[in-house]
Amino acid sequence: MENKVSISTLPYEFETLPFKFKILKENGVEFAHCDIMDGKFVENKTYMPNMLREIKKEMPLPLDVHLMVNNPLDYIEILKDVAYYYTIHCECFKTENELIEAVKIVKNNGFKAGIAVDLYTDENVILKVLQEVDLVLIMTVKAGAGGQKFNETALKKVEYLNLIRAKNKLNFQIEVDGGINDTNVSECVKAGANIVVSGSFVAKSNDLNKTIKSLKVSK
Repeated sequence: MENKVSISTLPYEFETLPFKFKILKENGVEFAHCDIMDGKFVENKTYMPNMLREIKKEMPLPLDVHLMVNNPLDYIEILKDVAYYYTIHCECFKTENELIEAVKIVKNNGFKAGIAVDLYTDENVILKVLQEVDLVLIMTVKAGAGGQKFNETALKKVEYLNLIRAKNKLNFQIEVDGGINDTNVSECVKAGANIVVSGSFVAKSNDLNKTIKSLKVSK
């Protein structure tokens, strides 16, 4: 079985997303990865969730929404019937109980719930929520900016979570995001990743079919 590919919307002009992602879907992409940044949780700021409603009806792929914001629960009503994965950062919450409650709120509102772990965050902070989530996003760069170099130290987190998933017979997906390309994707999938996010590597490609195939690894 091959891993799935989620392509970041950031390298593309917002108005062109439905057209661009129709082509990406035709070449084997499974998700559109939408990074929402508020300029507070991370330094950069992108389009906000209400804009995704405008393009959802024309987008040919499910939206894999990654919220890099201080108050991720504030956007639930806006993103209802828009987001497929609704991924919030564990760093937004002061306690494990707050994190668990937030994930339950996301799920109770009909989303697939994801929890993101930034590059320098200890993955042990999310252990108690793993039974509740549908996806764990491991950042392989520091959250908040595109074009960074893949940091292979994040692979240890992927391996660790993969072992916990297997040992406890859990069903969450492991997604990796940041600097993913054809030189490191095999390491990510071998470590246990099921979904890989790629942005500039695909956006700069002159051969989409070949590039996307290079991001799929048979297990």
